[in-house]
Amino acid sequence: MSNDEVKENSGQEDAGLIGQFLQGNEEAFNRLVLKHKEKVYFLALRVLGNHHDAEEASQEAFIKAYRALKKLKERKFFFTWLYRITFNVCMTRKKTARFTEPLDSASKLRDMSLGQGGEELEKEELKAALKRMTELLPVRQRAVFVLRIYEGLKFEEIAAATGLTSGGAKANFFNAVQKMKKAMRGNYGL
Repeated sequence: MSNDEVKENSGQEDAGLIGQFLQGNEEAFNRLVLKHKEKVYFLALRVLGNHHDAEEASQEAFIKAYRALKKLKERKFFFTWLYRITFNVCMTRKKTARFTEPLDSASKLRDMSLGQGGEELEKEELKAALKRMTELLPVRQRAVFVLRIYEGLKFEEIAAATGLTSGGAKANFFNAVQKMKKAMRGNYGL
């Protein structure tokens, strides 16, 4: 089964659960939450950068979805709609709250040394460095990068989830990749 077929089946399942929920079956919404809570949490975590804020943003996103579900016209696109709600909640939190950056500056990445303890340690340090560099991207570029690389969404889906145009999503992704490459070259001499 192709990735598109899996998404289509998932969308049809979501539409069925939404129909049940709108007919008064509260358990159907709980099943939607269970189905999507992990992806929503990880999106929020990657945008906000810490567990506590990601948990709160995830809960807020599901509450907003619960309250607005009657307004959703295309039920099979619930997941994309939920991603957009989550993204908007995260953006609002970034604007209204003070978040501490995980790193004071990109220069701290240069202090990491690779090669101490074998290949496995190098892989873990590289993953940690990639995560930190991702956190240093501007919020919109970070969100597009995360949705494309970690979630595997197409640019059209990213556009729907973030409110950007498809071209805007591609431009943000391109800029994010360029910044990541520059940071990698600066930190690792690649």
